[in-house]
Amino acid sequence: MRRNILVWLCACGGGVSVFAQPSVENETDTVRLYALDEVVVVSSVKETNPFRGLPASVSLFSASQVEGMKMISIKDLSSLVPNVYIPDYGSRMTVPVYVRGVGERSAGQTIGLYVDHMPYLDKSAFDFNFAGIQRIEVLRGPQGTLYGRNAMGGIIHIHTCSPLDYEQIRASATGGSYGLFRANVSVSRKLRQSLGISVNGYYDRNGGYFTNRHSGRREDRLEASGGRIRLDWQCSDRWKAQWMLNYDRTQQGAFPYGVYAPDGTVGEPDYNDPGSYDRQVAGGNFNLQYTDGRLLFNAVTACQYLDDDMYMDLDYTPSSRFTINQKQRLRTFTEEWTLKSGSPDGWQWLFGVYGFVSRLSTSTLTTMGTDGIREIMQPMFDRIHEENPRAPVMTVTDATIPIPGRFLTPGAGVAVFHQSTYNHLFTDGLSLTAGIRLDYERVEMDYDTNVGMNLDVRMGNRPAVPMHVDTTLQGSGRNSFREILPKVALKYEWHNGSYAYFTLAGGYKAGGYNIQMFADLAQQALREKYVPAEAPLNVHETVSYRPEYSWNYEAGYKGEWLEHALQGEITLFYADVRDIQLTKFVNSGQGRMLSNAGRVASKGVEWSLSARLSNELGLTAGYGYTHATFGKDDDGENGYAGKYVPYAPQQTLSISAVYRKSFRNRWIDRLLLHAHYHAAGKIYWTVDNDVTQDFYGLLNLKASATRGIFELALWTRNTLNTDYAAFYFESMGQSLGQKGKPLQAGIDLSVRF
Repeated sequence: MRRNILVWLCACGGGVSVFAQPSVENETDTVRLYALDEVVVVSSVKETNPFRGLPASVSLFSASQVEGMKMISIKDLSSLVPNVYIPDYGSRMTVPVYVRGVGERSAGQTIGLYVDHMPYLDKSAFDFNFAGIQRIEVLRGPQGTLYGRNAMGGIIHIHTCSPLDYEQIRASATGGSYGLFRANVSVSRKLRQSLGISVNGYYDRNGGYFTNRHSGRREDRLEASGGRIRLDWQCSDRWKAQWMLNYDRTQQGAFPYGVYAPDGTVGEPDYNDPGSYDRQVAGGNFNLQYTDGRLLFNAVTACQYLDDDMYMDLDYTPSSRFTINQKQRLRTFTEEWTLKSGSPDGWQWLFGVYGFVSRLSTSTLTTMGTDGIREIMQPMFDRIHEENPRAPVMTVTDATIPIPGRFLTPGAGVAVFHQSTYNHLFTDGLSLTAGIRLDYERVEMDYDTNVGMNLDVRMGNRPAVPMHVDTTLQGSGRNSFREILPKVALKYEWHNGSYAYFTLAGGYKAGGYNIQMFADLAQQALREKYVPAEAPLNVHETVSYRPEYSWNYEAGYKGEWLEHALQGEITLFYADVRDIQLTKFVNSGQGRMLSNAGRVASKGVEWSLSARLSNELGLTAGYGYTHATFGKDDDGENGYAGKYVPYAPQQTLSISAVYRKSFRNRWIDRLLLHAHYHAAGKIYWTVDNDVTQDFYGLLNLKASATRGIFELALWTRNTLNTDYAAFYFESMGQSLGQKGKPLQAGIDLSVRF
């Protein structure tokens, strides 16, 4: 009976609550799920609590769920997990993640991403195709004690399939509307009993959804390809080694932004310089594990390389005002060692050490076009003469003004951490978890940018004299951050596996530098060179932003009823966030920047429910509500006080139904019907809360039939063709946005050996 329950719970669309799964004997940190004939072993090398009993809000997606809900990339997790929102806009360079009212849409990250224990240190690498995925774990709430910087909203951990556990060959192809074509091939085989290899490859293409009125072509077309290789070796009864390599190549049109009308509708893109984003990401990690039943040692060595090239029309109009071409070269290296006790009872402990080195080289070329010179630069020189008639008349003679910049921002950090869990504290079922992390990070910046132009200078009736004016900004800076990240959790578990918990934890998001605002600073420096300002420009102070901190309180209950046919959880949370980082565009519109904006209080509730209505029908539902508003600073001042935090939805909702029917001696072996509805809103787009996206929902449907090794599926996404805005921002006096993707339909064909 329990096996049948789990089949339906795992097949349902929402995240499966981990507490509901049975543990395997003698594997205290393991959960075994049975989902559509696959076995998924879930374990944690860092937690001192069993994974099925973590004192935290956890959602788990099996490989069947990833496939059933057509989760192609991380952005498809949006709204499937209560109070988690990952909108899809702009390009693969942009992966904004909002959790419980806090997040960031540009630099930095509020949630950590791991793939097979390898950390991804930059959001530009987050958006890749899911291939060969075994499971996805989403932990909400601060995970800083074990995972450190930029995990104050939680972590997403993606695990790929081990060839020692899975042996199969699978090929699939997808065709659909808007020129969609996708192909995946995976091979997983044992070379011998203790050695296995898996190889996954994919190709993904679509023709784009939004047509640029100026050029007449789809602005957001995409072509991507890549793959992953994994080698697992059970060296002995105690030693295990894993090697992983991955590569991803993306070429896409990007930034299909249109005018945002007062009634909330978003127009089609209409600009003369097409946007694009090209990216290559390669990475590898080596994991070494030792266990003898008493101790578990785990070492992860990882490196990642990212090269990308972004081009954007900064004014988003048919006029030639501003464009930007930005190229990034990122190199990261991380090392982490953990030593953990293996005893399931009494005192469980973990000690760890972590270090990283990163080197980010960025080159930018912001170009002011003909219209930008006429509308912005020339009026500046005209005002000089108007305010002082004795000053010369200066006329810009260039057709374009390039503003190049070169920036090097290396970083490094180290951390030591510890966590202990004391089981059966004073009484059976009561446990206390306490941990602390000491985190140190250093970030540097070397910058070199300049701006120059040619003028005709005329004094009175004299002939004009050609003149060249320019200025250069060069320099360097350094910031360092030292943080202590504590955590305390109290849990009481009943004999039937239900439990309640309370957690207190600190969170931390790193500070850094705003390099995208240097084009604006170079022009400011040029003005000051010829018209001195009262306050000289302080580059380091202007481009720096401080870390973001939080204290988080969470109380939850997880239980099951009606002989395990009904299972649910509810969580209450409160977060006090200080120095929250907000994105805004600089005054000229030639870049964006992060700035610290006082305190935020975020509070709310999350619940999820899974039900087995019959042997063939299962339902899951999840809901999250967040009330995140600005408060007053310590000095009693904040112009945003009482306003809602922008870009984070107040509510998220996910409802899934799965009907599964098996047949004997029929022309099909199995029929699977899947309906999934997810929704989000209300979203405030500005700190003034004067522009909003109301609550909206998307319906996805899928029907699949299996015969032997073949499976055929028909599917739709945004079935009701809901019209909504996925993004909004203001630049150069314009209100701009991006429409959400329209109705899509397609067909999948797959074969398994």
